[in-house]
Amino acid sequence: MPGQLLSSVADGIVVAAILSVAAMGFTLQFGLTNVLNLSFGSVMTIGGFTAYLLEAARVNPWLGLLLGGAAGAVATVVLGRGVLRQYARRRTQLFEMMMVTLGMSLVIDYSIQAISQNSIYSYTVLQAAPVHLGSIVLTPVQVGIVILAIVILVVAEAALKFTKMGKALRATAVEPSLARSCGIQTGRVVLITWLASGFLCGLAGVVYIISTQSVDYTTGELFLPLIIAAAILGGVGSLKGAVGASLVIGIVTEVVAGLGAGGYSTVAGFAILVVVLLLRPGAVIAGDEDRQLVL
Repeated sequence: MPGQLLSSVADGIVVAAILSVAAMGFTLQFGLTNVLNLSFGSVMTIGGFTAYLLEAARVNPWLGLLLGGAAGAVATVVLGRGVLRQYARRRTQLFEMMMVTLGMSLVIDYSIQAISQNSIYSYTVLQAAPVHLGSIVLTPVQVGIVILAIVILVVAEAALKFTKMGKALRATAVEPSLARSCGIQTGRVVLITWLASGFLCGLAGVVYIISTQSVDYTTGELFLPLIIAAAILGGVGSLKGAVGASLVIGIVTEVVAGLGAGGYSTVAGFAILVVVLLLRPGAVIAGDEDRQLVL
């Protein structure tokens, strides 16, 4: 039993690493724009399918990993500039904006479903023989995913704290009107933020299909609820909070699954979120309309 528990915790850390990459992108985007973007999971699917298609074309899988992230960045900017900005100009309310992103998500998902003919595709690149450490069984790729999540957190936190753009981003997130009056180009800040969050979203999609070894049109949507839960649980706009929440959710879901209750693993993750929201009802901050800084 202790060995099984240890193995479940190790698996949970891997799941948390995948979740944290996406959650960092989501909380960065939500924290600045104040838009709960429900098309985030669909963009994650775009990143995953991009990597799959590149692999089918015999492109180096490591390059496919980066290009999958780039596809997520491009898709995010296209959605922001092409759709969301038009609604923001009309002073669309927060709930209606969320419904717009849901509509975009459905369009993307069902378009991919139609093109892929509802098929599930195998993605087995970058796989390697597992390493046995007692009862813990991990592959080098899984270890690499954990390291990748840590590196992204360190680099992103450093960029936010020590770079001019990072300081401008934090100022814009706190008080956009004051930031503009101080000469900060808030439009540029939002553009860069959407590019960065979109890249992390696409990257998470690729990392996810590397772990699951398959991709279909539901790939990102199935993962989206946990991404939102991690972002809210960690505190909107907090990268470290998103990673910490991802760690809790990942370990809890895998431990529950390891105890033989796999059907309740996701439920357990959301139960933590429910408890937190009961104890901290202000965890989700309702921002004002001026903070809808979509492109």
